[in-house]
Amino acid sequence: MNTPADSPSVPPSTAHPAIRCVVLGAAQTIVSHDPHALAASLAVSGVLLASPSRPARLWLAEACVLIPPAAPKRSATPSLGERQAAVDNTVIIESHPPTDASSSQMPVSRPSPAKARRRQQREAESHLARVLLCELAAAQGIALPLADWSPRGQAPHHPALPEGFYVSIAHRHGHVLVGLATAPLGLDLEYHNPRHAHDLDARIAMLPLDARERLAKASHLSETERLDGFYREWVRYEATLKITHNHFKY
Repeated sequence: MNTPADSPSVPPSTAHPAIRCVVLGAAQTIVSHDPHALAASLAVSGVLLASPSRPARLWLAEACVLIPPAAPKRSATPSLGERQAAVDNTVIIESHPPTDASSSQMPVSRPSPAKARRRQQREAESHLARVLLCELAAAQGIALPLADWSPRGQAPHHPALPEGFYVSIAHRHGHVLVGLATAPLGLDLEYHNPRHAHDLDARIAMLPLDARERLAKASHLSETERLDGFYREWVRYEATLKITHNHFKY
């Protein structure tokens, strides 16, 4: 899934909570920092969940999964901190002997430990999301074997999902949000990153015109409020795209 945030190896501070967005059909969009407030907003009435002529049902689940850091290795000199700082942003190159007399040594790159851990984290989030979807479906009497889900890198799809049911996944920094609904559904999840305030105008330029216009009307707000407004527009944009596009990586 494409998001504007960087990818730190640990979740951001709780001082910058996750912001969630649920887009259900064409009638309802809810954005909230608080999952309880989000659920309360969605449960106000059936009319809020879809158009009056086509009521819909929605089930949400949230969970967290974190990959523990690798155990540090004991070393004399240089210090572990100095070595790790150099390794985290380095691609390790391995040379293998030629397979025949005419070929030269070909360097083979493999991800640094930090990149490998981020990939492992994303895979764990994707797996947990599919487990949660199976549990949501099972609670409604729908059996979705875990092994039959589309692989990570594709929009979530299951051949046993009945017609008229829709799913969506959002995950970020170990935080996973999933939904099952009887109307087209899009979810997105993003964490605030105070560093994005330094290039906020460039990030706002990535949004569609209507979102940029709404933010332009709020130009009198503080930097923190403008950044919050940007994230609200961004998760709305991404969640809406998920209803009609399947190019997101889950």
